[in-house]
Amino acid sequence: MLSIKAFAKINLYLDVISRYPDGYHQLESIMQSVSLFDLIKITPSKEISVSCTEKNLCQESNLAFKAAELLRELTGKDSLGATINIIKNIPIAAGLAGGSADAAATLIGLNILWDLGLSLAELQEIGIKIGADVPFCLAGGTMLAEGRGERLTRLTPMPQVEFVLITPPLHVSTAEVYRLLDQKALPPMNRKDQFITSLSRGGVGEIARSLGNLLEAVAIADHPIITKIKEMAIEAGGAAALMTGSGPTVFVLCQDKGLADKVANTIRSYDQSFFVEVVRPVNQGVEVIQT
Repeated sequence: MLSIKAFAKINLYLDVISRYPDGYHQLESIMQSVSLFDLIKITPSKEISVSCTEKNLCQESNLAFKAAELLRELTGKDSLGATINIIKNIPIAAGLAGGSADAAATLIGLNILWDLGLSLAELQEIGIKIGADVPFCLAGGTMLAEGRGERLTRLTPMPQVEFVLITPPLHVSTAEVYRLLDQKALPPMNRKDQFITSLSRGGVGEIARSLGNLLEAVAIADHPIITKIKEMAIEAGGAAALMTGSGPTVFVLCQDKGLADKVANTIRSYDQSFFVEVVRPVNQGVEVIQT
C-alpha cells in the first residue's frame, strides 16, 4: 500500500491577464504549498475505484478517479487497477486546490504502483488535462504559474512564516467569479515582478505589501464576510490577509506561531462554523510517506 500526503496550495498572487478564445483565462499566479494535506492510500486492484471520507466525492465525481482513468488510458495499461481511498482534511471548493492535490498524489502513486517510470514533466503534461492546478500540485513549493497554469517557474522559497487558513461555510462559484470579472473588465494588476523581487529579498513586511488577488475584488462584492474576516485577522496581529483562488478561503500571513495562534483563536471565537487551521509553507506538493 502507498500512503501519500497531498498538500493544499494558496495563491500569494493571482492576476488575470486576458481571456482566451475558448473561454479560459490567461493567468499569472504565484502559488505556495502549505502543510495542510489530504491523505491518499492506494492499493493494487483489478479495477479503479475511489472512496472518500466526503461521500459525495467518490468514484467519477473525484478528480483522483479522472486522473487514474486518464493515466491508464494514455499509458495503455488497461489491465491495471487500484483502490484509492482519500481522507479529506482540505476544505472542498475553497480555493485550496484540494481536488487537484488529490489528483496529483494519485498520479504520483500510480506511477510508482504501476511501475510506469514517467518523469515529473510527463506527469504534468497529463495533469493539465485534469485541471489547471494539477501541474503545480505535482511539483509544489513556491512557483510562478502562467498561461492556464501549465508554465511553471520555481521561485525563491517563502521564508519561515505561519499562515492561518480561514474558510467560512459558504459556496463561491469559480465560474461566476470569472464571469463577473469579465463583465466588470477589471484591468490586470501587473505586479508579478514586484512580488518576485519582494520574495527574493525575504522580508515578511515587504512580501505582505506585495500580496494581491484580482478575483478578490469581485468575490467580496457578493460575500462581504470575506472583508470581515480580513479585518478581524489584521486587528488580531496578522501582517496581511488575502483571499486565495476564487475563494472563499482567506489566508493570513503571520510573523510567528504566537501571532498565528492569536489570529486563529480570534476567528474561532467569532464563529465556530468556520474552518480555521494554522499552517506553514512546504517545499513540495506531494509526499510519499509509506510504501
